[in-house]
Amino acid sequence: MNADAYRRARALVGPGRDGPVGRILGAVQSVLLLGLLVIACLFIALMASRGEARFPAAQEAELPSWVAHLGTGDGLFVRFRNTGIFPLVANNLLSRNPVHRLGARVLDRISGAIPPLRNNLGALATLLAVGLLFLLAITFLTQWRRRAMSRAATDLATTLRRQIHRQMYRLGDSSLPTEGIGPVVNIWTREVNDVREAYLADLNITPRTQILAAGLILIALFASPILTLFLGSLGLLVWITSRVLNRDARLAHDAALRDVSVQLCLLHEDLGLLRTVRIHGLESYDRQRFDEHLDRFRQADAERIATEPRMNPTTVLLYGSAVVIALGLLGYNILIRDHISIGTMLVLMASLAGLAVPISRWLKLRDLITQANRSASGIFEFLERSPELHQNVGAHFLAAVREQVSLRDLSLRSRTGKTLLSSVQVDFPAGMRTGILSLDEDSRLAMACLIPRLIDPQSGRILIDGHDLRDVTLESIRAQVGTVLQSDLVFTDSVLVNIGMGDPVNGLPRVIEAAKLAHAHHFILDLPHGYDTIIGPLGHYLKPDEQFRIALARTYLHDASVLIVEEPTVPVDEETQLLIDDTLARLAEGRTLILLPNRLSTIRSCDQLIVLHDGKVEDVGSPAQLEAESKIYRHLIYEKFNEFAGGEIASGHLGLNV
Repeated sequence: MNADAYRRARALVGPGRDGPVGRILGAVQSVLLLGLLVIACLFIALMASRGEARFPAAQEAELPSWVAHLGTGDGLFVRFRNTGIFPLVANNLLSRNPVHRLGARVLDRISGAIPPLRNNLGALATLLAVGLLFLLAITFLTQWRRRAMSRAATDLATTLRRQIHRQMYRLGDSSLPTEGIGPVVNIWTREVNDVREAYLADLNITPRTQILAAGLILIALFASPILTLFLGSLGLLVWITSRVLNRDARLAHDAALRDVSVQLCLLHEDLGLLRTVRIHGLESYDRQRFDEHLDRFRQADAERIATEPRMNPTTVLLYGSAVVIALGLLGYNILIRDHISIGTMLVLMASLAGLAVPISRWLKLRDLITQANRSASGIFEFLERSPELHQNVGAHFLAAVREQVSLRDLSLRSRTGKTLLSSVQVDFPAGMRTGILSLDEDSRLAMACLIPRLIDPQSGRILIDGHDLRDVTLESIRAQVGTVLQSDLVFTDSVLVNIGMGDPVNGLPRVIEAAKLAHAHHFILDLPHGYDTIIGPLGHYLKPDEQFRIALARTYLHDASVLIVEEPTVPVDEETQLLIDDTLARLAEGRTLILLPNRLSTIRSCDQLIVLHDGKVEDVGSPAQLEAESKIYRHLIYEKFNEFAGGEIASGHLGLNV
């Protein structure tokens, strides 16, 4: 079981005491469980003997001195009554097994230290009381141990998640807003949870189950060394043999599962072909094809159910034979040879059967660590990635934009290989309002995300006042570029934090000032707790235009010289449109405003429009100029704002006049 990555992740917990405390408490708990089992064995022996024993009169000198005057002789044996656990001592003092003789002397010393064990009532009360104390101690230790283990496991998960978060800062979010962060979320949740669950099971099982297994083996060996070795070897041999016999059954079940998956995929494909079938008038063939696939699925599913892991006749015969041999051997030693008593047999069987618990837990831990090792490898692969956004050595500070933002021979592909931008050459003049138009939302989002270096192109350069963005600090770029994107409007926190971003500089007066500029102050006051109301996905619901105005207020406090704003895609009423237009006009004063417009009035209010088609800049100019000269612009307006549009531009039919 190679678990290098898991061990490396486990080492991140550091020198905390919760992990070692959990392991130590687990070890103590196992010792107490074994002690409770010993007490149970003594209780069974007391009930079986009723405190009565007989001892050969010829060996009476071997008896402990305290019991010599309590017996009554009949010539051959000395008989004892009401002697508590003494029958265990008497029955083993003359045993041929040295372990039994040693155990008898130890029990005699214990009864000497605890005199109530030397009579039936005292022994009964003492064993029950000690057993209850052991049970209470085990319960208390279980709760203490669970708290320590849970803290250690959650500390490990928190450490991993914190490192993933810091790594995201180092790497930068190099994906478009529409691409999301699914792979990172998978690492953050499933893979971290795999490591956490394995570590929790590790703390719970190691060394607790090892100590428990060792104690059970010692108890079984004490009961009968020879029978323990024989029965243990028999059980191991049967287990190995059954694994070999069931291997073919497991392979057949895996093959049946694969076949079921394939047939199910074919059925799903058949369901998706309904439109094509109807268009071509092939209903009869489709029904025949579907029925064939359904019949194959039925057969495969029946095979899957029939081959589910169960005990086949060969395995049943194997286990049955092993049980018969074990019971026969025990019966022979009790009834014929009289080597062991019924009580000893019960102790032996309970000890060996109890070994199934630590063995099964260890096997489960092995599977969990194997899975955790794979997940930890994925986590460390992410943590060791080099940042995609590099800052050149000697990068300087970027001042506010005075002239223009320029894209030079710029090309960009998405993670899936789709061309978003191709050989783009375009300028955004400072102090002007520029709109980006495209039927492909990813293309214009890509252009918007390139300017604050949220992503980097595969080729080409981005210049601000002639300075290549790779030659200026990332911090100063983000200080000069503010964004309002529809995917990042609000988050789960108070309105105050959503606008002020938790910056101590942005106190309530400044936040209120920004909210008033964005025409958000009045609806914020109507919220249940005003500026302290929790909003976002898990908070109080805000309409899309209200979320948009919250984001505009946040951008105002950012006070960047370049603002990139993506308009809401949902329709808003005329009064709200006027409020948003007024906010944009105020924000645009003295700044360069880059818009991703979704309203016709916003498009017509721009000083300059950039029209993208298939990732290339097709036309640049004022709205009036493009309306008169650009076919693509007219078709794009038709496609986006005419409800009767037929999609000609998306199909490549650009010759139609509008």
